Amino acid sequence: MSVISFALFAKAAAIGLLGAAPMGPSGVLVIRKTLDKGRFGGFLTGLGVMLSDMIYIAVTMTGLSLVLGYLENPRVAMAVKMTGCVLLMFFGISTIRNNPLAKARRERNARADSIWQNVLSGFLVAVVNPLVVFIYMGLFAFFALPVDYMDMPGKLEMLLLCAAGDVCWWLILSFLINKLRNRFDLRGVWMINRILGTILIAASAGWFVILVI
Repeated sequence: MSVISFALFAKAAAIGLLGAAPMGPSGVLVIRKTLDKGRFGGFLTGLGVMLSDMIYIAVTMTGLSLVLGYLENPRVAMAVKMTGCVLLMFFGISTIRNNPLAKARRERNARADSIWQNVLSGFLVAVVNPLVVFIYMGLFAFFALPVDYMDMPGKLEMLLLCAAGDVCWWLILSFLINKLRNRFDLRGVWMINRILGTILIAASAGWFVILVI
């Protein structure tokens, strides 16, 4: 691997990590899952977010004209945004109602979420926010990646390295939150759930107001 190609790969990984790092609804969901299900559950939810991010990175890499055309379609944009409002409200209410004190007695017998349930929850929350492409547009411009001049194998390599950076972020976040989780008793976790749920509901309400104005 040449120095130049290594630099390009490092930039692609940095784009994946930096694009995932802003703490939006996806990050809140990963925190909630980590608190409820542990580090593995939170990380799996982050993998679902990563799959959504890869879709929007791939769209970004196909060219800015396609990205802008997708976002400027009024019917598609409105449908996606309204779906996002509903999902955010649902997850917010679910988070507030999630009481670890009440569930502690039956925790042994409770069926854990499957791998695919965790992954799907992260994917659904992230995929309804197509405006994330603007983050990646800015990052690609900042790192000056010449994706418009790359062939298909080169673009695929860039996409995989972005995915690796994205995965690294969710691994770090779930690990740190799990460490923090160990410092709380069940009542403390319950309070965090209520705070996170309130954030989600407020974000949903604010998003809805912006859409209807």
